[in-house]
Amino acid sequence: MEDTNNNRKFDEILNSTAKQICVIAGPGSGKTTGILIPKAKQIIADSSIAQKNVLLLTFSRLSAIDLQNKVKSIEKVPKASTLHSFCLSFLLTEDNHEIRKRVNSIIMDFEKKVMISDLKLILKNDKKKLRAMLDEFSAGWAIKPHDEVFNEDDEKRQFKAAILNWLSEHEAAMMEEIAYHAVDLATKIDSEFIAEPQYIFVDEFQDLNELEQRFIEILAKSSQLLIVVGDPDQSIYSFKFAYPVGITKFADKENTENHTLPFSGRCSTKILDLANKLLIQFDPTRKKLKTLPNAITGEVQLIQKQYQDEEFEEILTLIDTRLNSDASPKDIFILVPRKKLGIDFVKFATAKKENHHMLVDIVFRFAVKGAFTDREAESVSLLGIIANPEGLLHIRSYLGVGDENHFANEIKVIKKKYGSLKNAIQSVNPNDFDKKSKRVRHVCEKIIRLKEIIALYKNEVPIEKVINDLFPDSVEELLDIRQVLFSLKEVDDTIKSLYSKFIDYTRTIHFDNNVIKVMTLMASKGLEADHVFILGCNDGNIPGKNRSAHLTDHEHKQEQRRLLYVGITRAKKTLAISWSRDLPFRQSKGHHTASIGTVKRDGKTYSRVGLSEFLQDISL
Repeated sequence: MEDTNNNRKFDEILNSTAKQICVIAGPGSGKTTGILIPKAKQIIADSSIAQKNVLLLTFSRLSAIDLQNKVKSIEKVPKASTLHSFCLSFLLTEDNHEIRKRVNSIIMDFEKKVMISDLKLILKNDKKKLRAMLDEFSAGWAIKPHDEVFNEDDEKRQFKAAILNWLSEHEAAMMEEIAYHAVDLATKIDSEFIAEPQYIFVDEFQDLNELEQRFIEILAKSSQLLIVVGDPDQSIYSFKFAYPVGITKFADKENTENHTLPFSGRCSTKILDLANKLLIQFDPTRKKLKTLPNAITGEVQLIQKQYQDEEFEEILTLIDTRLNSDASPKDIFILVPRKKLGIDFVKFATAKKENHHMLVDIVFRFAVKGAFTDREAESVSLLGIIANPEGLLHIRSYLGVGDENHFANEIKVIKKKYGSLKNAIQSVNPNDFDKKSKRVRHVCEKIIRLKEIIALYKNEVPIEKVINDLFPDSVEELLDIRQVLFSLKEVDDTIKSLYSKFIDYTRTIHFDNNVIKVMTLMASKGLEADHVFILGCNDGNIPGKNRSAHLTDHEHKQEQRRLLYVGITRAKKTLAISWSRDLPFRQSKGHHTASIGTVKRDGKTYSRVGLSEFLQDISL
């Protein structure tokens, strides 16, 4: 009898005695509730197996949080974590390695901006170029021996030296370097931390780079079970050097038992049909994902408008229709191939929503991970300082709040006077500087106030008091973070452990129920919504220009196809894909959208573009 769901596959995996299992699981296959949680529950039910012996790892924080919530139902709760968090915990358990002094302070995204401001004074480059170089350097550090990274020319060697000096001075580490140091240390020592996990589950394996997959290999060297789950069709992180071939190589290993889950329980019939057509367009021999027998038909629309404001208006009208039927704001995603396009849509929708009689409290918001206002950044930095008073990273970040260049020049003057930032914290005196140096004296006064704050919390203080002091309920701007901290706080938490959990939380996108989420296709991975709108599906947007230093044009195009596939398969009930024929010329140039010519309208110039090549030959 032919299967109508994945249940038989689930049973096969649950009853398997193989020590290595590889599962190819497409979107909405039920891998978490059908394999990962039941298998972990089955193993940990054995009284001879301790909680510490079962480990669930994943690439993204979103998936890790999902796993953590689901394993809470198990009597003996196993550890569920991102791979990077596990690597970091390993490095913190050992003292005999070069990064030990730095791993207590992991740089947050807003703190990287502080670093860029300081580097600008040394390297004399503009911030845009420095950010691009930092991204390239971080990616290299994530996959290569560190002495091989950024050695191609004098400019890169100088940049590398400046980064290393800054990290050393501020006793800070970047998350991108953690896996490298974990692999390096794990190959040099025998560690109880590494030996403890005997039953290891790894989700999103296709998103790990070669070095991260190497760490899994070391971790599982003497394990009783290793289950690897992933989907090469959802590999979209080439900028992080993801290695999707790794899951195929794992499947081909001797004694590895292989399974494929052919059914998707997420998407309606029409949506999954479109997703299948997109992949078969590239590889006609591949097998289609199947819907469950009870799947709804659903709805798919391709919307073409002449101008972008017409496209935006049509999407807003459709959103209003969804809201007036069965949908709430949390059921709707707006996905875009480019960040700037999403921001433009948010501005348009916010200005026009009253015309559609939408409720006042409905908000359109672009999803940005770890984005803080100055007021929020100041309080978050103080929380980090109270958690680790000796941490120079958070002190430097705190001192930089409120200035576009993070008081980089002033900090430089102060360090020159006292020898270092650490010395300045001990000896600073505003009167050591001329009264005309108002900005320098301002930073000195800020250091003095900071020392007073540190002294207040020198002795152990209840967590509730710290939260109330730094994030008072009287300051509306701080209420969201206040609420998050109280929701994350557990009985045995210290300020240090709570801050660590908050850092992990900020690397995942979160929204209130009244928010209609606008995000890039990339950011949507791991999420799902009843109604999905994909805007700006013009040729030149998707696929966009290949800016990768390591992908061929062919490889880039196929990853862009997978990116669109990921966006399509976020949708459960309805999907609308839209594009405009003519885009404002300045916008298309600013967004780097390729065009086939220009046209005039009311004295304004527009770029003429075509439909994405991925969609031109697909009938909906």
